Amino acid sequence: MKNKTHQQKFSILATALFLLIPLSATAIVNMDGLHFKNIKKEFAVDLDFKVSGASGNSNNSNIALNGQLSWINENYINLAIFGKQFGESNNIEITNKSFIHFRHIHKMTSAVDWEIFTQVEQNKFTRLTYRGLLGAGLRHNIFNSATHQAFLGAGAFQTKEETEYVVGSTDEGTETYSRGNFYFLSKYKITPNIDFTNTLYYQPRLSDTSDYRALLQSKFDFKLSDNLKLRLSVDVEHDSKPSQTIEETDINYLTGLVVNF
Repeated sequence: MKNKTHQQKFSILATALFLLIPLSATAIVNMDGLHFKNIKKEFAVDLDFKVSGASGNSNNSNIALNGQLSWINENYINLAIFGKQFGESNNIEITNKSFIHFRHIHKMTSAVDWEIFTQVEQNKFTRLTYRGLLGAGLRHNIFNSATHQAFLGAGAFQTKEETEYVVGSTDEGTETYSRGNFYFLSKYKITPNIDFTNTLYYQPRLSDTSDYRALLQSKFDFKLSDNLKLRLSVDVEHDSKPSQTIEETDINYLTGLVVNF
């Protein structure tokens, strides 16, 4: 029986790693599971690993790894989220980005929590060689039922960014400034095995509110087993004043499997 259990776990992990091919992936800090209600585990791990490729007339490869480690009790949540994506097409690099995020959430009342967070990231194809930030804020639980949970969050962070030089640009260098951090998160349990989540972020620069970043993520999670779910999502990221030569809006589609322990 013990060997059978190990074989089942290995089968789940192998399926999650290699079965599905993603359309795309983004380094998004996803917090839809961060609530104190119905805590089942003190320590949990979620891994989302995707690999795809082709050879012959077209040679391309793409690897994406995202993970979340959480330690939860009735009074606090400690969280670490990380992601890495790398891709090539005909031996030319087309994707290279990574991030790591740490967050501590502490329960103040049944409806209000305070949180502190820090993040480091890079994205070669948006000319971002380094971004580090440190912030804090409050979040309010506005819905908390068996089928619907929603949070409103408000805070701010200090960030330092390093922009890579490209020919013809004049905005390279290092910059330090502050942004507000506002978000709305809503999660619906459509059926016992299907969840639908929407997350909206708005991050205006405090010295110039016309300079803002916004993120919308919508996703469906289909539970396949206690340890495995299918995820379909779309992410829309907008930067009103991006680095020179960079588009204002990115849209990413994702299809993959998520395994948790």
